[in-house]
Amino acid sequence: MKLTWETVLLFVAGGALVATLVWVTRLKTRGVLRAVINTLAGGALIAGLSALNIIVLPFNAFNALIVGLLGLPGAGVVIAAALLL
Repeated sequence: MKLTWETVLLFVAGGALVATLVWVTRLKTRGVLRAVINTLAGGALIAGLSALNIIVLPFNAFNALIVGLLGLPGAGVVIAAALLL
């Protein structure tokens, strides 16, 4: 089996998704509300960057969740994934 960078990226994304789901399920209601608000803010950031033609990013719930939960490093991950793929 040839290990390509796409495969490594998928493993990292899968691990991050599992870690995020475990983290969210351990939060109390207040923490879940905060995660939802951050996700909406992440979606607004992606939509704003795409609307202003600064950088065109795919606008979907998964990207908004990544940016909302991880903050600025999450935005870097989404931008890097968009540029690499």
